[in-house]
Amino acid sequence: MRVKALFLEAVDLPVDQVPAFLVRACGDDTALHAEVASLLAHHDDRALIASSTPPVRRKDPLGLVGEVLEERYRVDRWVADGGFGHVYRGFHLFWDLPVAIKVFKPPHAEQSAALRRAFIREGAILNRLSRQTHSIIQSYDVGRWTTRRGADVLYTVLEWLDGVPLSQAPAPEGGWTPASVHARLAPVAEALARCHAEGVAHRDVKPGNLFVLSSDGPTTMKVLDFGIAKEARANGRFITSGPGASSFTVDYAAPEQLDGGRTGPWTDVYALAMVCVELLLGRHPFRQASLLEALFAIRDPQRRPTPRAVGVKVPDEVEAAFGRALAVESGARFPDAGAFWEALGRAS
Repeated sequence: MRVKALFLEAVDLPVDQVPAFLVRACGDDTALHAEVASLLAHHDDRALIASSTPPVRRKDPLGLVGEVLEERYRVDRWVADGGFGHVYRGFHLFWDLPVAIKVFKPPHAEQSAALRRAFIREGAILNRLSRQTHSIIQSYDVGRWTTRRGADVLYTVLEWLDGVPLSQAPAPEGGWTPASVHARLAPVAEALARCHAEGVAHRDVKPGNLFVLSSDGPTTMKVLDFGIAKEARANGRFITSGPGASSFTVDYAAPEQLDGGRTGPWTDVYALAMVCVELLLGRHPFRQASLLEALFAIRDPQRRPTPRAVGVKVPDEVEAAFGRALAVESGARFPDAGAFWEALGRAS
């Protein structure tokens, strides 16, 4: 509840006073700071998933174009802003193939060491998981580089993907059928099931992190961005991948993410179910709601965004599967993505 209380206090402040307020209110709790900042970043009067204005394209914000990192990764062009840095298109000179280079630069000097450790940990998790399934973006390398401007940055090298995020992919008017949703998102469910079996929860499953490939291959969709992944130790208790790593996207957030509760595979089950409902409906269930209305609805047991609740006709078994996947109490949900997908497959 502290996350919501700080959000409600911060949202009434002048914009220029918010950063100082968060520093005072959150202190050394970087995870709390990140969660409140995430809520504030999504707060405006538009629908939750309304299209935002594309960012102004910069030619090369870090001055990396033309550099050759570690004598093998040529940086060709800047592509986009990321959550904590930038994405460049590059070329692997040894393997003769295009790559994506994700360059990280900590936003606050006092958090630099902790965030660097989190970035390296993310790279290790992604490298391990991507070796086990084609449905996760493949990770090649992590390194460190000092730019010509003297900036010390970390970078990770990933496979280059051609296509679009699911959030930008065309969809049939009126939404998909349960069977088509089950088939379309099968690679995503398989990837998450593999993660959960390995003791890793993604915790930011959303259409923007699900990439629809335009080329033929062993899979049609890939899961991206494990920047806020959570990993379990041998005792099965999940730990975060680093300070500030519990930020999330409000549109697909599970109730425990709003309340600072324990997150894990059950959190991914909730988000995956929300993505499915969005495809079935043809729009996000909370599109017409303000952010504050959506925040309360997410935690209201009487307002679960199941298919029938939002006006989609589905069989009883499908509705029951979504009712369980979208339960407010995490313990009432399917334990992992594999169990949810198996139940949905039988029902569809």
